[in-house]
Amino acid sequence: MINHHIHPDILMSYAAGNTSPEVSLVVASHLTVCSKCREDVATYEKLGGHIIENADVVSVNPDTISNIFDKIDNSVDMENDQPVSKNFFDDIPRVLQKYLPSGNTLTENWKNALTGFKYFDINIGDSSSVVKMLSIPPGKKLPHHTHSGTEFTLVLQGGFKDETGSYDAGDVAIVDEKDSHTPIADKNEGCVCLVVYEGSLKFKGLFGPVLNYLKI
Repeated sequence: MINHHIHPDILMSYAAGNTSPEVSLVVASHLTVCSKCREDVATYEKLGGHIIENADVVSVNPDTISNIFDKIDNSVDMENDQPVSKNFFDDIPRVLQKYLPSGNTLTENWKNALTGFKYFDINIGDSSSVVKMLSIPPGKKLPHHTHSGTEFTLVLQGGFKDETGSYDAGDVAIVDEKDSHTPIADKNEGCVCLVVYEGSLKFKGLFGPVLNYLKI
């Protein structure tokens, strides 16, 4: 069960085509496994289309939005959720798979970091944000860090917990420059996730200077 969804403001921006390619990748991958957010996006798309179609005839009044929503069919015909596999790479969302090296064969592409986790960079073109796949061993934690911009983390397999809550497969964690955290992977399954962040991460602790130098 997905407990942490993408904020409605971001979904509305996505529906309008106004999110960056990096954020769109996170949203599209999350929509693959989350029927609630898919339905929300479909609603926003219908709402936008209705407003455009009736731009010359709809008068602005307090009941306008309510009237529009009343005309929207709440039983949106959506495809079933894609199951979250125990082995994520056997069932990876197509929208994400096309950006991964060698399809589902990823073993050779992981880079080892000093603190035990693995990662590799995802290139989606002229990107202004950092896009990574991250693998944290069971029970291990990432070094404590802060952010210079917004960070999106979509859990693909396993889960993690930090100062903001607990996140399982399909959940999305969103933090920004006001937040600092120490993600700890699920003690049984570890955690594989898609991470997108603006700016840079500022690692603390013993390995902080090295990780910051390497720009991991």
